This record gives sequence, C-alpha cells and structure tokens, in this order.
Amino acid sequence: MVLASGSYFVLTAIPHEIVVGVVVFAVLYFVLSRVLLPKLDAVYSERHDRIDGTLERAEQARAEARRADQEYRTRVAAAREEAARIRDAAREEGRRHSEEVLAEARDEAAQLVASGRGELDEERSRLRTDLQPDIARLSRDLAGRILGRQVGDDEYRDTVDSYLAQRA
Repeated sequence: MVLASGSYFVLTAIPHEIVVGVVVFAVLYFVLSRVLLPKLDAVYSERHDRIDGTLERAEQARAEARRADQEYRTRVAAAREEAARIRDAAREEGRRHSEEVLAEARDEAAQLVASGRGELDEERSRLRTDLQPDIARLSRDLAGRILGRQVGDDEYRDTVDSYLAQRA
C-alpha cells in the first residue's frame, strides 16, 4: 500500500501479501521445476547434441576432404611421373629410330657410292680399252706432225716407253 506523507510516496509492505507472494512463488517454482524445466533441459540437451553432432560430422567431412585431397595429389603426382616416364621412353624410342634410319641411310649411301665407284672403274677400264687404239693412232699422228715425218710403230713404242719410265 502506498501512503502519502507530504509530497513523497512511501511504499510499505503488507504482511499477508508477502505470505501470498511467497506461497505463489513456491507453487510456481515447483510447477516450473517439475514440468517446464525438464522439457527445456531436454530441448537444450537435444540442441547441444545436434550441434555437437553437426560439428563432429563437419570435422569428419573436413578430414575426409583432406584425405581425398591428399589422395588426389598423390594420384596427380603418380600420373605426372607416369607421363614423364612415357614421354622419356617415347623420346628414347624416337632417338633410337632416328639413329636406325640414319644408319640405314648411311649404309645405303655407302653401298651406292661403292656401286658407283665400281661402275666408274668398269667404265674407265672399258673406255681405256676402247680408246687405246685411237689414242695410239692420234699420238702417232701428232708426233708425226711435230717431227714433220711419218713415225713408225717401233719408234712410237720406244718414245712411249721412255716417257712412261720418266714419269715412274
């Protein structure tokens, strides 16, 4: 109740209101502690467990992602090594093939040169034998013109033999 004393209001407690307030508080506390607080505690525990479960699942997902990333990196590294090995093997095979082709070309060229030399030697021998009588006749005629007289076979042979002896 409020009493007026002068210009101020003073509140004073009434004893039966205090008793009723304490009784109502006790009943309300009893009802809340037996009915509402266990439900709130259960909801709180459930949410806490749900959050912890979500965090745990998130941590497991992170660990799985890390493991998958590591596995991916390992596979990529292995694939790169395999690719490098294959590339090196292909280079080596190409180099060997190039060397084989080059060796075959050199052998073929050597055979062609040897064949050409053989043919050239044969042609030279054939030409010598074919042209020898003409050369002998022309050189006899030339010697005769230079000397101003006809040169015989014996004199011609002696001149050629002496010339060849000087050259040797």
